[in-house]
Amino acid sequence: MDTMKRYMIAILLMLIVGACGKMPINGDLDGRWQIMKIEYASGEEETPERAYYSVALHTINLMQVGVTSQTGNMEYTGDSLFVEMPISKIENLLPFGMNGTEQRFGVKELTSKQLVLQSDYARLEFRKF
Repeated sequence: MDTMKRYMIAILLMLIVGACGKMPINGDLDGRWQIMKIEYASGEEETPERAYYSVALHTINLMQVGVTSQTGNMEYTGDSLFVEMPISKIENLLPFGMNGTEQRFGVKELTSKQLVLQSDYARLEFRKF
C-alpha cells in the first residue's frame, strides 16, 4: 500500500473515531446555564451569584462557584423538566430555586441563549453561559 493510501485511511479513521462522542439528546437544553434571577411564589426575587445548572444527557449539575456542587438525574420532555437530587440536602438546593430533592419545572421558554423554568415554588430565568 502506498503512502497516500495509508494517509487517507488514517484520516478516515480519525474522522470516524472523532464522530463517536456523545451527542446532545436534549437539544438547546444541553449545556451550562447561569441563573440570572429567581422569582419566588411569595413575590420575593433573588439574583444568585455565580450559580449554574449544567445539563448533559440525563445528568444535571447544580453549581455555585466556591460554595457547592450538587449532581442528580433529570428527564426533559420538551415542556417539562423533572429533576431528582437523591443525595442532596434541601438546604443545599434552595440557592438553585428548588425546595425539595425532587422538582418538576415547566419549561416556559427555551432558546439557544435563554431558559425560563417555572415550578410551584419559583420561576427561574437563565442565560446560556
